Amino acid sequence: MTLEYTKAFELITDKLEEELKKSGYTREKVAADDESELAALFTSENVAYSVIYVKDKQQMILRTCPMTAEEGPDNDWKTLSTWLYDDFVSTQKDAESIANDFIDGVSGTVAIKRAKQTKSKKKKSDDGNADPKFLAKRFVTVFPELREEIQMEEDCYYPFRGATFAKEHIAPKLPAYIKSSNGKELEKLANIFSLQYSNGDVDTRAVITTVLINSLDQGEYDKISEKFSDELKVAARFARKYKDKTVKPEVVKVKKPSKFSTLRDQQS
Repeated sequence: MTLEYTKAFELITDKLEEELKKSGYTREKVAADDESELAALFTSENVAYSVIYVKDKQQMILRTCPMTAEEGPDNDWKTLSTWLYDDFVSTQKDAESIANDFIDGVSGTVAIKRAKQTKSKKKKSDDGNADPKFLAKRFVTVFPELREEIQMEEDCYYPFRGATFAKEHIAPKLPAYIKSSNGKELEKLANIFSLQYSNGDVDTRAVITTVLINSLDQGEYDKISEKFSDELKVAARFARKYKDKTVKPEVVKVKKPSKFSTLRDQQS
């Protein structure tokens, strides 16, 4: 049975509020900036989270930004997760999956790191901080079976083997999905790649390009890469140059001792 988007939005934001209260967040009374959107805002001393539903795009979006002491959220929003929610076909189960995904996005080590970082002054070079485990969890929205596989990885290995997990569990699932997906499904997958590349740390970006994107054959790559963000398109084109190639490690030249140092050593 389908669930109307306003009720789905209420379900998702209520569950998120319940989780965020545990960390001292407050739900603010806000109205959306646009009549074509629904909005919810949660704030703490250092971080704000927002859930937006964009009606014409049928997208449920989780965003975050730092808080300022004077004006509240600084509105430099970063998107953490995006889901398609079409209430002609989506059900309460779909809404609950979105809620669980959003809860994952605001809890755990990445969220704690995010809160700590916003306590310090924002740097001009605003590098991402989402790690490979966070990346893996984003793909649960496309491959639900990953949730159990991620749990098994966490139970068996520490720290989380981001590159190995991506190679063994995510990469093999991509070809069939890309081949069978329609336009919206392909856009959803490309959006995950683009957003997580933008928000990811150095390890996450490497997993996206050298492990996942380079696991695709040329036809699969051509089909999805046209939907990548401009930033990821550039990175992906560069990474593809090294597909199936073994990169030799840099040979460090040993600096020969100078004549002066040799004489000095002989005298000592």
